[in-house]
Amino acid sequence: MVWTFGATLLVALALAVLAAIGLWAHLLYWVKRLTLPLEYSVEEVLRTEDGAPIEIRRVPRPDGAEAQPDLPPILLVHGLAANHRNQDIHPDYSLARHLATLGRDVWLLTLRSGRLLTRAERRSVRFSAMVRYDLPCAIEAILERTGARSLDYVGFSMGGMLLYAALGRSVAGDRVRRVVIVGSPGRLTTPVRLMRFLPGRLLPGVPLRLMARSVAFASEWLPTPIHHAVANPRNVPPGVTRLALVNCIEDIPAALNADFAAWMASDGEIRVDGERVLDGLASVGAPALFIAGSADRIAPASAVRAAFDAWGRDRPETPKRFLVLGRDFGAREDYGHGDLAVGAYTGVDLFEPIARFLGPDLQAEDAPGPETGAVALEAIQARQPTSDETAPMPDLPAA
Repeated sequence: MVWTFGATLLVALALAVLAAIGLWAHLLYWVKRLTLPLEYSVEEVLRTEDGAPIEIRRVPRPDGAEAQPDLPPILLVHGLAANHRNQDIHPDYSLARHLATLGRDVWLLTLRSGRLLTRAERRSVRFSAMVRYDLPCAIEAILERTGARSLDYVGFSMGGMLLYAALGRSVAGDRVRRVVIVGSPGRLTTPVRLMRFLPGRLLPGVPLRLMARSVAFASEWLPTPIHHAVANPRNVPPGVTRLALVNCIEDIPAALNADFAAWMASDGEIRVDGERVLDGLASVGAPALFIAGSADRIAPASAVRAAFDAWGRDRPETPKRFLVLGRDFGAREDYGHGDLAVGAYTGVDLFEPIARFLGPDLQAEDAPGPETGAVALEAIQARQPTSDETAPMPDLPAA
């Protein structure tokens, strides 16, 4: 029998099909095994004014948790390449459920960038669109459903950046009582100037969802440079990285990728409608707690500090504090970016200071915590001399 080229091609195609089926079955197996569903008392899809779908979820309070009706609801907003699970990965490492256990009414927002999108929907995922439509839509919906006049806002990474841009533009200052910023840069500190020669329309999206799910099963076998770029592996509990890759990571659409690339290609300044976002923070009066990780390579402390310095610059009475989480500053570990959400010691280093800050009464010594805040602030002041804006926080009025 003569073995023909056509037969060889058929065998090769058959082997390729079998390999693809095997890889797909492998992916489905691990996705099913690592998917961790969590319960919510409300899950609702909203439509913004420009027609984009976003989602809000209400975190249930556990049995025995006494409600705090005198305090406003809390809205948690996720970062880039993530969904609402950003700060709710696992019940044991969840800021959302920590606050709910204390009796707070906690809500999670899924921005348009955090959903599984159609090709048509991807075109509308721009930073400015989320500023203009997503945040006000979610905030007003939550205030309407709870009857509150304002809410507390916790933004992680891009979630904080969106609030920088939205306050005074699409979100009135009186709709936000207090603000917590976790790893949200005020400017991008690693501008890649060569990118200015690449038109934004040529930048592709980043299919992180499939990539993350494909490698989740092996993601904790051996730390790589990618691990260290995203988080401090020493500070991530076993099993959490795999859960995060399957339950939290989403694609970065090309349009949103182009927005970030444009800022990086120029001077690192975040702009909306041509205006520098940090300039709009000068008149902000909401009390704010800024948190940065000492080992964060995505949003270094200096980048978060840029937003802190701009916050309420024209209103010296605005209460604000800056906290760096790192061993040199009294924390249990040096925090990277991802572990600001799911670090092994976040309960003590992060969740408790946030809960105190968002409580009914706040004394100068209560936030961000005597064991970390004072030391960190003193160290930052020594490295980066600033004005007296970082003086101890005065007493805040009750809610």
